[in-house]
Amino acid sequence: MNRRTLLQTGGALAAISAAWATGCNKASGGAGASSSGTTTGTGNAATKATAPKASWSALGKSLDGKLVRASDAAYAKARRLYNTRYDSLKPSAIAYVEHPADITECLAFARRHDTPVAIRSGGHSYAGWSSGNGKLIIDVSSLAEVSAPSGGATRIGAGAKLIDVYEGLTSHGVTIPGGSCPTVGISGLTLGGGHGVVSRAYGLTCDSLVGATLVTADGKTLNCDKSQHSDLFWALRGAGNGNFGVVTELRFRTHPAPPAVMAYLTWPWSKVAAVLGSWQKWGPAQADEIWSACHLDTRPGGTPTVSVAVFTLGTKGDLQNAVDKLADQPGGPGPASTVRLTPISYREAMRAYAGCSSKTTAQCHTPGSLPGQTGAGRLGRETYAARSHFFDRPLSTAGIRTLMDQIETGTRKGVTGNVALTALGGAINRVGRTDTAFVHRGSRFLAQYLASWPANGSPDTRTAWLDAFHSAMRRYSSGAAYQNYTDPGLKDWRTAYYGTAAGRLAKVKQSYDPQRLFSTFPQAL
Repeated sequence: MNRRTLLQTGGALAAISAAWATGCNKASGGAGASSSGTTTGTGNAATKATAPKASWSALGKSLDGKLVRASDAAYAKARRLYNTRYDSLKPSAIAYVEHPADITECLAFARRHDTPVAIRSGGHSYAGWSSGNGKLIIDVSSLAEVSAPSGGATRIGAGAKLIDVYEGLTSHGVTIPGGSCPTVGISGLTLGGGHGVVSRAYGLTCDSLVGATLVTADGKTLNCDKSQHSDLFWALRGAGNGNFGVVTELRFRTHPAPPAVMAYLTWPWSKVAAVLGSWQKWGPAQADEIWSACHLDTRPGGTPTVSVAVFTLGTKGDLQNAVDKLADQPGGPGPASTVRLTPISYREAMRAYAGCSSKTTAQCHTPGSLPGQTGAGRLGRETYAARSHFFDRPLSTAGIRTLMDQIETGTRKGVTGNVALTALGGAINRVGRTDTAFVHRGSRFLAQYLASWPANGSPDTRTAWLDAFHSAMRRYSSGAAYQNYTDPGLKDWRTAYYGTAAGRLAKVKQSYDPQRLFSTFPQAL
């Protein structure tokens, strides 16, 4: 049972969060493996392993961490990513590094034997680029400490999973803005931007980053922040996914984690045009503490659905007034068919959005004995493809009609899919467009188009629908795309992800990775 199904069958609290928690494809982690192709393939070409067996053996002995190779019993699990689409990938080895010195050894090995590397934190790269055929995977899952906050800041290991970050920080009454998927690695999320239900209040994950430690291509360990290696620190906040080095630790400014309120509203499909028209004006204009997302879901064999999930750090009364205005504004959809407002602690809200309300923290991991897994883990994996657009202005009547038509087409074709529209603005857009490498600071909302299918099913119909959906909506969008929703089908990815920052990023890349050791994937800077 994937998390979407679990939430739909898990009671009232789960229903409130269903519109947001559509599996772990809400927040990406990691990048770095070689890849090519479009959304219809695995996107990773075979790469010949050049290092002799004795050299691999020597590398394993030189590490304090564990090196897993194809002959090892753990390999079958160690090579897998979260998305089952990439189960055919066969890296040469997976190094579960214990500290920066292990990373230095791995990078020296890669340079010496001309072996391509990929960096893996949570293994959620949409394009499968945290793995790859013939590659040495540097997995940072063992670097998972979440330090007790001190002086308004915290240190978090690059491989810490989001469920552990939330558990570790909320026990002290604080948090950082992050995503919803419990098994996403904090570094992958942060380095590509990172948005979630408190981003309008607290900014993106990368906006709370105050410093980072990483190992660069030459094996050196660097600390960077606004005063040291400031160019690199700028680049890591939005374009750091596997481009500049292997991050080992992140330092964040923390924020209060107060009581919250979750809300969930649904309307009949006949009201979808009015819901979209109202929500796209309402969502980005709310007070900073109110986040929302509008979901349109296909329903093979039935009628599509439309819903709005809302979260606030404010009061239930204020949220009630806000959602009333959503329904009742001129041209609005009127009263919702379903309305649920639930006051909840911040910690329990994060667990609900993670699909973990009824699980222990240990259960809210994937099962296994490798770093990042737990013996009690009960979370599975998913099979999906996704694409994205940013929108700088409200959709026209024609844009709304196109959105509806694509969902209805998916329903007729039997595709399990959806579009999630996430309200932006607030603290996100008060950061200057060039202050970080995340340049999407003027957008009103972000769209993620998604198709999913059984692990043993054929992707062809689903990805064809997804590509058609993305193509149909492009004319209404800004043309930009979210770099954490890595899209191997983008031809203009450099502009779509980085806009005017692309030239400056190329200079940072040349400074810290002149030999392009980390450029083993086609969208490397």
